[in-house]
Amino acid sequence: MLRVGRGMVAICRRGAKQRHWNPCMCRSPVFVNVRSPLNVATITTPAYSRQLEDSNQNPSPASAIGPESEVAKLLEAATANGTVAGALQGVQRLSEWVTLRKVDFKKDLEKDADFIKLLKTLEKETMHLSPSSLLEGLKSLLNLGVDSNTYLIQSMEMALCRNLGKRWVIFFHSSSSQSLENELLWNIRKVSVPLLLSIVVFQVKHQHTDLQRKVLRETVEAIQRRWVEVRGVRDIQVIYSHHTVFSLEFISRIDDRTIELAEEMSYADLSRLLCTLATAKRRVTPVLRSLAFHMARQSDRLPPKQLSNVLYAMNSLSFPDPVLLEKIANDFVSQANSIDRPAVVGGILTCMGQMRWRNTSMLEILSEWVENNTDICRTSDIAALVLTLASVSYTPTNIDSLFTAILPKLKTITISKETAWLDVVWSLAVLGKATEEHISSVLNPSFVSKIPSAAQHQRTGIKLKLLNINAVAKLNMPAYKGPFLDLSDFKDVIITQGRHELMLAKHVQTMLHNFLPPPNYIKENIQTNMGIFVDVELAIGKDGKPIPIQDFTTNFGEKESSKQLPEGAQKLAMFIWDYRDYTIGSKELTGINRLAMELVKKHDYNIVQIPYYEYNMKAKTIKNVQYLENKTKEAVSAS
Repeated sequence: MLRVGRGMVAICRRGAKQRHWNPCMCRSPVFVNVRSPLNVATITTPAYSRQLEDSNQNPSPASAIGPESEVAKLLEAATANGTVAGALQGVQRLSEWVTLRKVDFKKDLEKDADFIKLLKTLEKETMHLSPSSLLEGLKSLLNLGVDSNTYLIQSMEMALCRNLGKRWVIFFHSSSSQSLENELLWNIRKVSVPLLLSIVVFQVKHQHTDLQRKVLRETVEAIQRRWVEVRGVRDIQVIYSHHTVFSLEFISRIDDRTIELAEEMSYADLSRLLCTLATAKRRVTPVLRSLAFHMARQSDRLPPKQLSNVLYAMNSLSFPDPVLLEKIANDFVSQANSIDRPAVVGGILTCMGQMRWRNTSMLEILSEWVENNTDICRTSDIAALVLTLASVSYTPTNIDSLFTAILPKLKTITISKETAWLDVVWSLAVLGKATEEHISSVLNPSFVSKIPSAAQHQRTGIKLKLLNINAVAKLNMPAYKGPFLDLSDFKDVIITQGRHELMLAKHVQTMLHNFLPPPNYIKENIQTNMGIFVDVELAIGKDGKPIPIQDFTTNFGEKESSKQLPEGAQKLAMFIWDYRDYTIGSKELTGINRLAMELVKKHDYNIVQIPYYEYNMKAKTIKNVQYLENKTKEAVSAS
């Protein structure tokens, strides 16, 4: 199964029988904090996430304000009346200016007399601040760069802590701190659950001192005691986003509450909650099923950008609910004319490839959109289309004009990373669109020599893809004059199977032994030099009876057979297809599996396919044996 996105691509399963991840230049949607009252994590598509990252990490420098005069005016206004409200407003504005790089804390504020006066005003009035004002003040001060160990910061944190309902007293050296603690400690009922959650969101990022850790601990305990008050979607989002700070018992209660409230949520809220679960990597099946069920029932539609986010969440959680996918496809197709951002297209394509989702209506629309908007598409978006079409083995109706438009964009100068370029060439080979130039660029010894430098977990996948491409060049491109692989360097490549695949294959092979006794009449689990895996090899004579395969096998091109195949006899290659060998929710094989059969046929083998949905491991032996005998006879007669 070919996977694209999140910076990675995997070799398709048949030919690998396992997932081999390699870096890819295609970026999938990523989760970032977007403006929301509680800073709840949601998803954006790649272009916007990158913009947000850039703006957060590299804000624009000061523009048009003179720091000295503007800061002086602001500080004068903030301290003029000596009120805490004015001081808080001044701190918040200064925090904004520091974020925008209009002010430098060390240079312009730290030693300024008016700024120190402003902090003194806050210190005097700390005990009179509401919890929300305390939280906003703490955010602003810490963002400015005020040390966490200062008296002001610690007194404000203690004030927050005392609002959380425990009747304990900490005796500090400062008498004002002690009295403040006693007074605010008894006001827990005034603090709402949403505000408590806001404190968690803020405080979890500031765990440098014992007091900060105490504030977080007391906040969490207060929320857990009042779990029955959690009802808002945003409250649930915050809790899931920070689930690691809460107890398992509490989170289980929130799961139940989510299922209970899902029916009342809007389509947008349901989608945001699903995205939050993906961000938190919480795959709780009952909750996911409830969200998917209620999302699929909605009559309204999500915009394409949010559809991309939902797809990414489903893919991240390995939860390709078929009913919800159908709803997403209908929403997307009905809004196809409104798509104007290549990042959305690239994100959706990436997710479809990763999930092996072969929705032909969407693939047709996306292929047409990329062809018509090639000039504004990034290389990663175009590559995502190629990789996805190869993954799900789909040929759009505009295949010729599409590749005429996009192939000039797919070159080594635009895709500099070797593994990413290999993924693209491999996908072109699967689709039958690779040129001699493409093939020779990756089979070149200088390119192949870079394999050892790849990460250990990538090397097998890289080698398998190179073997696939090498086989395509030999068998499908007779005019190819470029380099080939030195196969002696690839003897260590072993294709493995997953547990479920092993169970199915072993069961089928055991049934075959009833009329094809090993080892003379059947070869099993064959590793080929084409980078593909064949479950069973056998031979059938012209009378329909099996003949010894050992005398006639070439091991799919690795050697010469010791005897010539009798007239009318046929060699058969059997592929046992597990559900992972198909695109999700369909009976269409993935691209690598179709390529595997195509390459095997070039070696004069007939194909026997044993799909999981036809073969029943629980059926009686006689029934399974008859089924396998009939499948082999069908393969012979088909020739």
